[in-house]
Amino acid sequence: MADDQEKTEEPTPKKIEDAKKEGNVSKSMEVSGATILFFGTLFLLFFSGYLFTEIQKMMLYIYSFIGKEVDSTIYYQMTVTVVEDILYALAPFLILVLFFGIVSNLVQFGFIFTPIKLKFEKLDPIKGMGNVFSMKKLIEALKLSIKLTIIFIVMVVLFLFFGDDMLRMMDKSLGYTLDSIYELLIYFLSTILLIIIIFAIIDYYFTHFYYMKSLRMSKQEIKDEYKNMEGDPLVKSRIRQLQMKMAMRRMMSDVPSADVVITNPTHYAVALKYDNTKNSAPKVVAKGIDFLALRIREIAMDNDIPIIENPALARAMYAQVEIEAEIPEEFYKAIAEIFSYVYELKKGKK
Repeated sequence: MADDQEKTEEPTPKKIEDAKKEGNVSKSMEVSGATILFFGTLFLLFFSGYLFTEIQKMMLYIYSFIGKEVDSTIYYQMTVTVVEDILYALAPFLILVLFFGIVSNLVQFGFIFTPIKLKFEKLDPIKGMGNVFSMKKLIEALKLSIKLTIIFIVMVVLFLFFGDDMLRMMDKSLGYTLDSIYELLIYFLSTILLIIIIFAIIDYYFTHFYYMKSLRMSKQEIKDEYKNMEGDPLVKSRIRQLQMKMAMRRMMSDVPSADVVITNPTHYAVALKYDNTKNSAPKVVAKGIDFLALRIREIAMDNDIPIIENPALARAMYAQVEIEAEIPEEFYKAIAEIFSYVYELKKGKK
């Protein structure tokens, strides 16, 4: 029993779905961050003209007040104008960030409609401290520290490398300075993006691995889940549907082996087969009404199986004889006559 309680089995689809309904999903924040930064960098590449035109207009507006007396009213108006210009310039970028932030989450775990529930245990300060210092939180903090350290080192190297270029900007025109800042910004962002993408790929696989590990089940849990599902009316209905489909497919595959098909002629069809080495009487290999009867007739015609019209016999056998069952004695005389006729037909063809 001890071995059965070890959670060594991969989670079932139901277990994963139940966890998702509770809001427990595999989510990598690194993937979201990398997605936002990637499309943010693309935005700067393709909309830099628009962005820097707005920045130039804003800076020229600010420069226009140099050397002038500025009272509180003008200062307030200037501040409002600058804030509006900044928001106007950044609005497309902010919308883009919001959109792809949502998309990155949807790609990872799809839509979740989980009602928000107040969990009073989260208000427990002792448990709260335990969560702060949990292994998961410590690993997240360690990952963040490593990532920031690497980015910091790379940025220091880049600043040292481009330091002289930055100093020369001070003596250049506003247009030249903005162009240079743009080039450096793209270079810096691309470098940071590369680092974050590498971290995101690693983090995604680690997050998914530990998520699946946290949902692992014992063999007993899987057995219990299966038993519970068997009692679910929806599951039972689905199982019955699948069983009927499989039985129907198997039945139709047996029609080509039939010796004769008896019809009424349009609404009923019963396919019979007789093997005197295995059976004491002919048996029903397929039967159906309406559309199914039509399919049985079509298959029979495709395989040169004789089709005999006998409405009363077709209806009676459909109602009384199950598939794979031998015909009862009451049908022996009528079926014997039909099989005799079928054998004569086969002899005539030879």
